[in-house]
Amino acid sequence: MEAAKIESLLAMNKRTEKTERISQGWRCSCCGDLITSIEDGWVEWLASEDERGERLKGLRLVHRLSPSAGSNGPGCRYDSVREFRNDRSIVEGLSLERFVGSDGLMLLLSFLASGEMPCGDVLELAKRVQIPGYEQARELFPEAIGMGVLSPTIGKGYYMQSEIRELLSWVNRETNS
Repeated sequence: MEAAKIESLLAMNKRTEKTERISQGWRCSCCGDLITSIEDGWVEWLASEDERGERLKGLRLVHRLSPSAGSNGPGCRYDSVREFRNDRSIVEGLSLERFVGSDGLMLLLSFLASGEMPCGDVLELAKRVQIPGYEQARELFPEAIGMGVLSPTIGKGYYMQSEIRELLSWVNRETNS
């Protein structure tokens, strides 16, 4: 086996540990730690005005509270004072619970329809909270595709359930061998 493939497999194995940790939750966009329950998740974004009117940006899934109890730090959420001072942005957000299930999908679709939020950000959040297994596999796909382990049917960033299952099974087999 060539050295580059071995290095890729070793890197994949390290990522597998992350995959196993997030198999029952979501990874925080700020600190990278696991959000283990839907109640502990928060979806937030920044609202500001430009020449064309209100614009939304910075959509991310974070811990509702700081992941380490008793932490004196600012936690994972945007600092509203800093964001306002920076570019007069206002921090807005909703509980992760609001974005899951049929009603959550409808809320995400309304974000797309309004045209105020970057489309790519909304689509990625939709995949993370609506597609089973996507959160666990999303960072593993580029490397697996590059190694020729699988080829997506739809295209880059959009994976069928069978492809997600195939990737996660492949990672488990590589880790256990």
